[in-house]
Amino acid sequence: MDFKEININAKETLDKYFDLVDYEACEYCFNTLFMWQHAYKTHYHIGDGFAVLVGEHEGEVFSILPLAPKDKIPEAIEYVINWFDTDKKKIYFRGIDNNVVEMLQKMYPDKFDYIPERDLFDYVYDAEKIRTVKGRKLSGKRNHLNHFSREYEGRVERRLLTKEDFPECFALLRSWGEAKDGDQDFEDSIDDEFIGMKKLFDNYDVLGDKLKIYGVFIDGKLQAFSMGEKINDEMALIHIEKANADIRGLYPYINKMFVVDEFPDVKWVNREEDMGIEGLRKAKLSYYPERFVEKYTVREV
Repeated sequence: MDFKEININAKETLDKYFDLVDYEACEYCFNTLFMWQHAYKTHYHIGDGFAVLVGEHEGEVFSILPLAPKDKIPEAIEYVINWFDTDKKKIYFRGIDNNVVEMLQKMYPDKFDYIPERDLFDYVYDAEKIRTVKGRKLSGKRNHLNHFSREYEGRVERRLLTKEDFPECFALLRSWGEAKDGDQDFEDSIDDEFIGMKKLFDNYDVLGDKLKIYGVFIDGKLQAFSMGEKINDEMALIHIEKANADIRGLYPYINKMFVVDEFPDVKWVNREEDMGIEGLRKAKLSYYPERFVEKYTVREV
């Protein structure tokens, strides 16, 4: 297969294939793949009515789900499997959901091992609970929000950001990184994230048709920003959320208001995975997800 790098020029080609699918996992979105291309060396190949996506992890080549209409998924998967066989590589899929696991078990009995990857499960929340912060379980979040509202009444501005605001985003990211200094997992993820975010900022003229970058200013200074988009009619995907952690209630505030202001009609909010980072897992669980988008690694036996 002739593979091409997922760079900004691939967006026009791949968007039509992303429109064919209703996958809920964060990987199945152009901005996610483009943002992390440098880390996973993601490439694509256009087949007969579908797109094949591959990457590299710890020196091994893997494929994620092909972008195809539901009736073409078996054909597209078979195409990928034949490519692995032809190239004499062990078949290796990542980011595979339950439905496709069941399909593979029926199509290829006893051919694969299926490994659930808890660190890569996406957290999915009821959007209305994010917008209203109602319920006993979220009483602690309401307390922080009430404190924030009292402390900063009349001093807060919320809006979508423009290119002129992006330097402030990077300044905030650097200060956030310094606050995590000494946590190697965070430092590694910040480095890759910084590179990925710069690509999104640098190409916002092209990506802004779907990507929303939203900021919270206090006394005219940017103190929090978030990046997200709709991946289908019912779900918003939040890629990035950064805030000044010294300001009590700011994280719950931007978490809520981004959805209130920019995604008022979605049913679900996907806040992506925790990557096995303890602090991130604790933070995501504190909002009590309704469910997870479970993902599996599938390896040839």
